[in-house]
Amino acid sequence: MSVTKRMARISGQTPDLGHFRIRIVPAKSNTSPPLHPKLESVIDVPAPVKISGMGMSVPHIWRAKDQFQEKIFKQAQMKARNILQQTGGQGPLTGSVLFRLENEGLKDPDSNLFFAQMIVHGEFAFDVIYECIDDDATAIKSSDIAAIASNRRKEFDRRFEDIFGLQAKGFSDDQVEMAQKAISSLIGGIGYFYGSSLVSNEPKPEYDEDDSTSEPELTKPYALFAGVPSRPFFPRGFLWDEGFHLLLLSRWDADLSMDILRSWYGTMDSNGWIAREQILGEEARSKVPVEFQIQYPNFANPPTLLFVVKALVERLEYSSMMDMADQLAQVYSEQGQHSIGTEQTLTREYLLDLLQKSLQQLDFFTSTQVGEPLPGSTHRGYRWRGRTLDHTLTSGIDDYPRARPPSVRELHVDLFAWVTYMLTVHAELSAYIGVELNQTKDQMLEEHLKLLDELHWNQDKRMYCDRTVRIRDDFDELEDDESEAEEAVYVCHKGYISLFPMLLGLLPPDSEKLGCILDMIEDPDELWTEYGIRSLSRSDEYYGKGEDYWRAQGRIESKPIAFTVNCALI
Repeated sequence: MSVTKRMARISGQTPDLGHFRIRIVPAKSNTSPPLHPKLESVIDVPAPVKISGMGMSVPHIWRAKDQFQEKIFKQAQMKARNILQQTGGQGPLTGSVLFRLENEGLKDPDSNLFFAQMIVHGEFAFDVIYECIDDDATAIKSSDIAAIASNRRKEFDRRFEDIFGLQAKGFSDDQVEMAQKAISSLIGGIGYFYGSSLVSNEPKPEYDEDDSTSEPELTKPYALFAGVPSRPFFPRGFLWDEGFHLLLLSRWDADLSMDILRSWYGTMDSNGWIAREQILGEEARSKVPVEFQIQYPNFANPPTLLFVVKALVERLEYSSMMDMADQLAQVYSEQGQHSIGTEQTLTREYLLDLLQKSLQQLDFFTSTQVGEPLPGSTHRGYRWRGRTLDHTLTSGIDDYPRARPPSVRELHVDLFAWVTYMLTVHAELSAYIGVELNQTKDQMLEEHLKLLDELHWNQDKRMYCDRTVRIRDDFDELEDDESEAEEAVYVCHKGYISLFPMLLGLLPPDSEKLGCILDMIEDPDELWTEYGIRSLSRSDEYYGKGEDYWRAQGRIESKPIAFTVNCALI
C-alpha cells in the first residue's frame, strides 16, 4: 500500500487472483475546498487521496462500517479540541476538517481493510483501476478507460441483441435500455454467501396448535452461490425466486446458471429439504426480524429450480440428432451464450445427479406436505405447512386468499400442481438420460393427473379450487351420526391459484378445462389487463384488501411460467 500526491496504490496476491494491483486515481481537475484563513497555520491543504487501514477479523468484517465510524468520530473529537486550543476557540469546525482521514495503518500487517477518502470542491472525478499482474500485462492508464468502457458497452449491446433480439422485434430504445438494466440488476444481485443458518429441530406446529418448540440451533457453516430478489431489502437467497432468476440467466450465461443450480441442490439435507430462505451468518440475520429467521424442516417452497432443468432438457432434446459433444457446444454457444463443456456440467453424470437430487426433493414433498383424505374419499392431496390466518408464505403467494379459518384438513391445488409438475420433469429428464424410474413414480404421475381433476376441479364454477372440510350446516348433534358431520367444500378464488394446472403445463391442448381457464384469463372483469394477468380477480371479495401483495396487481412471476411452459397451448 502506498499513497502519493497523485494516487493511492494497493498491491497484493491471493491464491485465486494471483498478483493484482488496485489504483485510485483522482482527476487532475479536482480541486480541494478552500481552507478557512484561521486554519491555515493549523491544518494542511488536503491531499488528493487519503487511505486509512484497520484490522478486522473475517467473521466481523460486516461490522466494519460501524467500527470505522466510531474510530473517525473519536479522531474528530480530538481534532476539534486541538483546533480550538490553537485558535483560541475561534477556529471553524467543518466536516471536511474534522473527518479528514490520515494516512495510517498502511504498513501494519494486521490491516486487511482500507478506506479511501477524497475531499473535493465542486465537480470531481476519479478512476478505480483493478489489474491482474502477469508478465504479459499492460498497465491501464486513466486515459484508456473511456475507450475500454465504450468497447465493453458495445460488446454488451451486441450480445444482448444477439440473445434476446428486442430491437429486431420492434422494441424502442427506451424499452431495450430498461430490459438491459433489468438483466444487469439480476446479474449484479448474484453473490456468494457463507455462514450458519438458524434451523429448528422440530416441525413448526400447526395453526391451531400450541406454538412451542425447542430452541433452534445454528447449522454448520455452509456456502450458497445465488441470486437475490432485492439487494437493498432481501439480500439473500430465496428458493422460490431462484427458479425465475435462472429462467432468464440461463439464456444469458448457461455456465453461471448451472453453477447456481448446483449450489442450491448442494444445500439439500438428507431428507430432501432445502430451506426456503437462506439467512446465512450474523450479517444476514441482522437484516431479518427475529420471528422470520428460523427455518423449519417441515416447510416447503415451490420447486422452481425445475424450470431451468426442464428448459435444459428441452434444449438438449432439440439437438438430439447431434452427438453429445456437438449438442453441448451448439445449444449453449448459440446466440453468444457461454458454452458448457462436457468436462464441466452437462455430462450425463451431472444430469443424473440433478435427477437424483430432485427425486429426493420429491420424496420430501410427498412425505411432509401430504394432506388428509376428504370425507368419503381415500385419496390424499397436499397441504402447505406454515399456514396462518392471512398468509401461506411457504406457497410463495403469501396473502392469496385461502380457507378461513385455516385447517389441517385443507388441500391446496397449487401444491398438488407443483408435485405433479415435479413428476413430469422427472419423467422427461430420466427419458433423456436413459434411466428408468421405478414403477411407483410412473404410476404416481398417471394417478396425479387424474386426481388433479377429481380433487380440485369445480364443475359448477368451471375452475380449479382449494378444498377444505367443514361441519355441515344441517348437522344435528343429537340426531345425526357424528361420522357424517363433516363435508368437503371448495374454496374458490379466481386468480393465480386457479391457473396453476395450466401455468405448469399439466392440461392437454384439447382439454375443455383449458378453454374455461383461458376464458377467465381474457375477461377484463376477472383477470385480464393491458399490463398482464391480475393475481386475483377484481370480482373477488378480497381483491385489493389487506396487504394487497397477491390480491390485485399482476405479478411478473406468472409471465415466464405461462409463456415458457405453455407456449404451445396459448
